Amino acid sequence: MRLRIPAIGVSATVERVSVVEDGTRAVPKNEWNVGWYRGGYVPGTLGNAVMAGHLDWTNGPAVFWNLKRLKVGDTIYVTDSRKVERKFIVQRTVVYPFDQAPLDAIYGKSANANLNLITCAGKYDRALQNYDKRLVVYTTLAEG
Repeated sequence: MRLRIPAIGVSATVERVSVVEDGTRAVPKNEWNVGWYRGGYVPGTLGNAVMAGHLDWTNGPAVFWNLKRLKVGDTIYVTDSRKVERKFIVQRTVVYPFDQAPLDAIYGKSANANLNLITCAGKYDRALQNYDKRLVVYTTLAEG
Protein backbone atom coordinates (compact mmCIF):
# COMPACT_ATOMS: atom_id res chain seq x y z
CA MET A 1 0.00 0.00 0.00
CA ARG A 2 0.99 3.63 -0.47
CA LEU A 3 -0.14 6.89 1.11
CA ARG A 4 0.05 10.13 -0.87
CA ILE A 5 -0.61 13.60 0.51
CA PRO A 6 0.11 16.12 -2.28
CA ALA A 7 -0.43 19.23 -0.10
CA ILE A 8 2.60 18.35 2.05
CA GLY A 9 4.67 16.32 -0.41
CA VAL A 10 4.20 12.90 1.19
CA SER A 11 4.46 9.69 -0.83
CA ALA A 12 5.02 6.87 1.64
CA THR A 13 5.09 3.11 1.78
CA VAL A 14 2.55 1.70 4.24
CA GLU A 15 3.91 -0.83 6.74
CA ARG A 16 1.51 -3.21 8.45
CA VAL A 17 2.00 -2.88 12.20
CA SER A 18 0.47 -4.65 15.18
CA VAL A 19 0.40 -4.32 18.97
CA VAL A 20 3.66 -4.47 20.96
CA GLU A 21 4.23 -6.14 24.35
CA ASP A 22 3.08 -3.15 26.42
CA GLY A 23 -0.28 -3.10 24.59
CA THR A 24 0.38 -0.03 22.47
CA ARG A 25 0.28 -0.03 18.70
CA ALA A 26 3.62 -0.46 16.99
CA VAL A 27 5.06 2.37 14.91
CA PRO A 28 6.79 2.16 11.52
CA LYS A 29 10.39 0.97 11.54
CA ASN A 30 11.36 3.45 8.83
CA GLU A 31 10.96 7.19 9.41
CA TRP A 32 9.64 7.76 5.87
CA ASN A 33 6.97 5.01 6.03
CA VAL A 34 3.58 5.09 7.70
CA GLY A 35 2.14 2.28 9.79
CA TRP A 36 -1.35 0.89 9.27
CA TYR A 37 -2.68 -1.05 12.26
CA ARG A 38 -3.54 -4.38 10.64
CA GLY A 39 -5.96 -5.29 13.44
CA GLY A 40 -8.10 -2.29 12.55
CA TYR A 41 -10.28 -1.17 9.68
CA VAL A 42 -9.07 -1.27 6.09
CA PRO A 43 -8.94 2.14 4.37
CA GLY A 44 -12.06 2.54 2.25
CA THR A 45 -14.29 0.27 4.37
CA LEU A 46 -16.78 1.46 7.00
CA GLY A 47 -14.95 2.35 10.20
CA ASN A 48 -11.93 4.35 11.28
CA ALA A 49 -8.79 3.11 9.54
CA VAL A 50 -5.67 4.58 11.13
CA MET A 51 -2.19 5.29 9.82
CA ALA A 52 0.57 6.54 12.09
CA GLY A 53 3.80 8.20 11.09
CA HIS A 54 6.83 9.63 12.83
CA LEU A 55 7.07 13.39 13.32
CA ASP A 56 10.85 13.30 13.45
CA TRP A 57 13.78 10.93 13.76
CA THR A 58 17.25 10.98 15.24
CA ASN A 59 18.58 12.96 12.27
CA GLY A 60 15.69 15.40 11.71
CA PRO A 61 12.19 15.54 10.23
CA ALA A 62 10.27 12.39 9.26
CA VAL A 63 7.24 11.51 7.11
CA PHE A 64 4.58 13.43 9.10
CA TRP A 65 6.72 16.48 9.90
CA ASN A 66 4.31 18.73 7.97
CA LEU A 67 1.06 16.94 8.86
CA LYS A 68 0.01 19.96 10.96
CA ARG A 69 -0.14 22.03 7.74
CA LEU A 70 -3.09 20.09 6.33
CA LYS A 71 -6.31 22.05 5.98
CA VAL A 72 -9.97 21.10 5.72
CA GLY A 73 -10.63 20.01 2.13
CA ASP A 74 -7.08 18.78 1.40
CA THR A 75 -6.89 15.39 -0.31
CA ILE A 76 -5.18 12.19 0.76
CA TYR A 77 -4.81 9.13 -1.45
CA VAL A 78 -4.37 5.50 -0.43
CA THR A 79 -3.41 2.89 -3.02
CA ASP A 80 -3.98 -0.71 -1.96
CA SER A 81 -2.09 -3.86 -2.95
CA ARG A 82 -4.39 -4.30 -5.99
CA LYS A 83 -3.46 -0.78 -7.22
CA VAL A 84 -6.92 0.61 -6.36
CA GLU A 85 -6.60 4.26 -5.29
CA ARG A 86 -9.05 5.81 -2.84
CA LYS A 87 -9.39 9.53 -2.18
CA PHE A 88 -10.01 10.92 1.30
CA ILE A 89 -10.86 14.51 2.24
CA VAL A 90 -9.56 16.21 5.39
CA GLN A 91 -12.48 17.05 7.73
CA ARG A 92 -10.61 18.42 10.75
CA THR A 93 -7.33 18.39 12.66
CA VAL A 94 -7.16 18.06 16.45
CA VAL A 95 -4.29 18.08 18.95
CA TYR A 96 -4.79 16.06 22.16
CA PRO A 97 -2.69 15.53 25.29
CA PHE A 98 -0.91 12.24 24.50
CA ASP A 99 -2.77 10.31 27.21
CA GLN A 100 -6.21 11.83 26.53
CA ALA A 101 -6.78 11.10 22.84
CA PRO A 102 -10.30 9.60 22.31
CA LEU A 103 -9.26 6.14 21.11
CA ASP A 104 -12.80 5.07 20.11
CA ALA A 105 -13.21 8.16 17.92
CA ILE A 106 -9.81 7.55 16.32
CA TYR A 107 -9.76 3.73 15.98
CA GLY A 108 -13.37 2.63 16.52
CA LYS A 109 -16.50 1.93 14.54
CA SER A 110 -18.02 4.50 12.22
CA ALA A 111 -20.93 4.64 9.78
CA ASN A 112 -18.49 6.27 7.33
CA ALA A 113 -15.28 5.08 5.67
CA ASN A 114 -12.69 7.22 7.44
CA LEU A 115 -8.91 7.40 7.46
CA ASN A 116 -7.33 9.01 10.51
CA LEU A 117 -3.68 10.03 10.47
CA ILE A 118 -1.80 10.34 13.74
CA THR A 119 1.60 11.62 14.80
CA CYS A 120 3.35 13.19 17.76
CA ALA A 121 3.07 16.90 18.56
CA GLY A 122 3.96 19.35 21.29
CA LYS A 123 7.09 19.23 23.41
CA TYR A 124 9.49 16.31 23.63
CA ASP A 125 10.23 14.97 27.11
CA ARG A 126 13.69 13.37 27.02
CA ALA A 127 13.16 11.55 30.32
CA LEU A 128 9.97 9.88 29.08
CA GLN A 129 11.18 9.69 25.47
CA ASN A 130 7.75 10.88 24.39
CA TYR A 131 5.98 13.94 23.04
CA ASP A 132 3.29 15.45 25.26
CA LYS A 133 0.63 15.69 22.53
CA ARG A 134 -0.82 13.75 19.58
CA LEU A 135 -1.99 15.31 16.34
CA VAL A 136 -4.90 13.56 14.60
CA VAL A 137 -6.07 14.41 11.09
CA TYR A 138 -9.59 13.09 10.50
CA THR A 139 -10.52 12.32 6.88
CA THR A 140 -13.51 10.76 5.10
CA LEU A 141 -13.67 8.79 1.86
CA ALA A 142 -14.64 11.06 -1.03
CA GLU A 143 -17.98 10.39 -2.72
CA GLY A 144 -17.85 8.77 -6.16
